[in-house]
This record gives sequence, C-alpha cells and structure tokens, in this order.
Amino acid sequence: YGSSNHNFNSVCRYFKFCPNCNQEYQNDVQCDLSKAMVSFVERKLHDGTPRASYLRIVALVDRLFVLSAGSNNAGTSEGQVICSKLTFLMDGMDSVMKARTYYALGCFYGSSGSLKKSKAYLETARNLLQDADDDSDSSVRDIADIEIKLNCSNASSDDVDSLRSRYEETFAKSGRETTLTIDAGVALAKALHSSDRHIEAEKLLANLVATSRRVHGQDHHCTKSAATALQGLTNELLEDPSSTDSEFGDIDGWFKSI
Repeated sequence: YGSSNHNFNSVCRYFKFCPNCNQEYQNDVQCDLSKAMVSFVERKLHDGTPRASYLRIVALVDRLFVLSAGSNNAGTSEGQVICSKLTFLMDGMDSVMKARTYYALGCFYGSSGSLKKSKAYLETARNLLQDADDDSDSSVRDIADIEIKLNCSNASSDDVDSLRSRYEETFAKSGRETTLTIDAGVALAKALHSSDRHIEAEKLLANLVATSRRVHGQDHHCTKSAATALQGLTNELLEDPSSTDSEFGDIDGWFKSI
C-alpha cells in the first residue's frame, strides 16, 4: 500500500481538521474523532481494494498516535489490538508507510512503559525513512522527532551536552513555541534530572509547561508531556529532599544562618 498513491485528505481529513478554521482537532474531540475514523474505514471501506487498505492503515496509525499522547492508561488494551492489526498489515506497505507505522508503534510502546521495544521500533522507523531518501516535510519532521525520542530514551548524565545542543539547535531553527522545541526541551530536562541537576531541570520544565499551555492549550499532548515530567520530578524531590543537596549543599543550614 503506497502512501503516495492515494489522497488522504479525500476521506480522512474531515476527522482530523476543523472545516471552519482548518486547525487540527485537539483533546477529547481529537480522541473521539480518531476512534470514529477507525470505525468508519473498517465498517464502510472494507472492499479489499488497495485504497481501502491504505485508508485503514492511515486511520489505525493516527489512532495509535492519539492513544500514545494520552495522559492515562485507558487506551492500552485498544492500542495493543491496533498494534496487532498493523503488524499483520505490514507486509503490504511501502517503505514510507511502513516507517510511519513503526514510528507509531514506538510511540505507543514508549508511552506504555515498554522502553526496549519502543527503542527498537523507533530505530527501525528512522532507518527506513533515511533509506527511503524522502525529502518531504513530513518525513524530515518525523526523523527529527524520532531522534529526539531516541535521545530521550537513552538519556544519562553523559547525554546532557548533546541534548542541550539539540535543544538549542531546534530552538534556533523552529523557535521557542513549536512542538519540536518543547519535546527537545523535555528530553533535555529528563537528562538533567537523571544527572542530579534537579533545579535546572525543574526550571526548564516549568518554562516549557508555561509556553506550551499558552500557545497550544492546557490539554495539548506537548503540554501534558511537559507537565507530567514536571510533576514527576517535583514528587520525587518532595519524597527525597536530600536529592538537591549536591547542587546547593545544606539548604536548611543556609537559611538558619541568615
């Protein structure tokens, strides 16, 4: 099923974009309509033609991305069913569609905690896109986003400099407010946290949350991602206040001395 042979917009666009403002749906509306799109193509377009098969893959991949960005585990069972369906359909796909599918699988397994499986799928997706030599904006954007996710999954104290460079490069190219920059910032903050630079990580995440909330909205997946990371860091520091000692020494003693 070739991703370039059929017009995605002709059927599925109405499930993804508002006809009045031409903006992509977000939040609960996005979640509900992505599920409706899967139901539509599976019930109404089941004639076995390449077009029907392609649209089914597009709908399933889109639904998996939406489930991956969710803030809870409510969609885990549904996501696992979709993963099985996509794996079964994999043989008929062209390289770009196959890469997109592996990308969606990697995001889903990453969100559900299967990090090793997620990394394997993301690496496969990146390699397929690079081998396909596809210069389209969507493929270039996917490769950049996959690299960010892979760097995040591999983050350790040794990765801080490279992730900081990537964040600064993305910031310079795309600006402060894009989803790519926010995702790169979250990856950097997680690496900072893992290398015991908690205060710097907390300040960066707070800034990312404020920016994403202002630009993309409270319930956008970027805002949720940054907010979840910030909440997790804050909870960990509250449970173990001594974890900040390496940065500031004996804070209680310092306050008592002034």
